[in-house]
Amino acid sequence: MRIVLTRPAARGAKLAERLRSAGHEVACIPLTECRDAEPFPDPAPFDGVLFTSVNSVARAPFNAAWPRVGAVGQVTAAALHERSIRVDVIGAGGGRELAEAWGPAFGQRLLLPQAAGAHPALADALCAQGAEATCVRVYKTMPVADVDPAPFASADLVCFFAPSHVRAFLNLRVETSARFWGHGPTTREALGGLPAVDDLPA
Repeated sequence: MRIVLTRPAARGAKLAERLRSAGHEVACIPLTECRDAEPFPDPAPFDGVLFTSVNSVARAPFNAAWPRVGAVGQVTAAALHERSIRVDVIGAGGGRELAEAWGPAFGQRLLLPQAAGAHPALADALCAQGAEATCVRVYKTMPVADVDPAPFASADLVCFFAPSHVRAFLNLRVETSARFWGHGPTTREALGGLPAVDDLPA
């Protein structure tokens, strides 16, 4: 299969290697880029900090006094470990799942470092549990300029890793017979009516 991964080669290296080892043709074509937005607050006054992306982790301060820390999934948890930040709770890949894994949150002040325009699933779930969720837009996601549409037009499968990737792809207005895969619940939700597959090929 001809597969396009919509993230930078460095971020998609392990998945690309696995797919190539299985005989697939893989191209890594990022559709978005991240830029700094609001400063990352001091985490010490909060009861917890919940990370939903590696991009948020990349903006976390060094040598901070960290309260309880949650990660949306294993990839984000690994990025926190690389930054020497202890991870106390790991979710199953989505905001609602992270809130469920976090457990009782009534009365807690929780910091959510996110992208501008992030999906509200995590904040909504925590507030429903009685927490005070402070969402800080530590980065913003911008479409990459001058993306070559040809690999998408000829692809058999296009893989998205964030809702912003889906939006950027739709803005390209590419005609393709490809099917689509989304990583995580919010990305799969963003696929809308696109022809989707549940799993990556072996």
